[in-house]
Amino acid sequence: MGASIVSPIFPPKLANHLAESVREARHRYRKRLARCQKKFSEKAVHNLRTETRRILALLSLIDGFHIKKSPKKLCKTFKKRLDAFDDLRDTHVQRVLLKPMWPAFPEAKDFNKHLCKCEKRLEGQMSRKIKKTKHGSLNRRLKELEKCLCKCAEHPPNGRSGAVAQEVLGNAFRRVMVLRRQIKRNDPSTIHHMRVAFKKFRYTAELLQPFSPKFTEERLARIKNFQSTAGDIQDVAVLLKRLNKDIEDGCLEPACIDTLRGELVKRERLAIDSFMKRINDLMDFEPEPPAPLVL
Repeated sequence: MGASIVSPIFPPKLANHLAESVREARHRYRKRLARCQKKFSEKAVHNLRTETRRILALLSLIDGFHIKKSPKKLCKTFKKRLDAFDDLRDTHVQRVLLKPMWPAFPEAKDFNKHLCKCEKRLEGQMSRKIKKTKHGSLNRRLKELEKCLCKCAEHPPNGRSGAVAQEVLGNAFRRVMVLRRQIKRNDPSTIHHMRVAFKKFRYTAELLQPFSPKFTEERLARIKNFQSTAGDIQDVAVLLKRLNKDIEDGCLEPACIDTLRGELVKRERLAIDSFMKRINDLMDFEPEPPAPLVL
């Protein structure tokens, strides 16, 4: 967390809030996993991935307080589960991006047929894998973390929860701004790196909303919208990368796909231009500085 005002004693009100957040998160994750195991669908996969990302943000936040029960191993397990869906998720998004292009670019249909075959193969692999996924051990470890936070909440109130929450948010936002200064228009990966940090900031803001009155539902919605604008660039960039790789692997004929590739490059540039016009909106989301400590 960098230079921190957090004392060795976890602010009890904040500890209690995070304990409740862990309890709710483990229940939601269990439900999302069960639904995905019962009916493996694009929506079920999306909901499970979203819940996994939220748990990772929560665990990362808790880890910053250096409590006795470190969630580092839990983070690695959930990250591994999230990454397992990457190829399937990308294929889902790529098919959605291609569909509106069918009328103007017939070759998009051929590419879509190729993606359909890949999607079915990946769905079969992930469906079998998810059915074998157990949750008992993870749930027990989350319960242990929850109990540890509840122990921290037993300390006498110290009135510092709001200040600590604001500092955590401030640190997350400063990380976003560091990456914002590293953005290069001709390198979409630099925008993606900032977007990843911004997404973490957004989830942290949602988690700490009770201690940050400035982050209203309307403001959080604008934060999500800004994140989506950066996500549009990444989606096209990943599709272009997939297209080039499939040509290299001999899955697609380059002569039949060049026009489509040119259109995607154009759309990526337009998405970058649109995002860069909004880049200064970032400052609208800057958290307030923590109130000074009263000694």
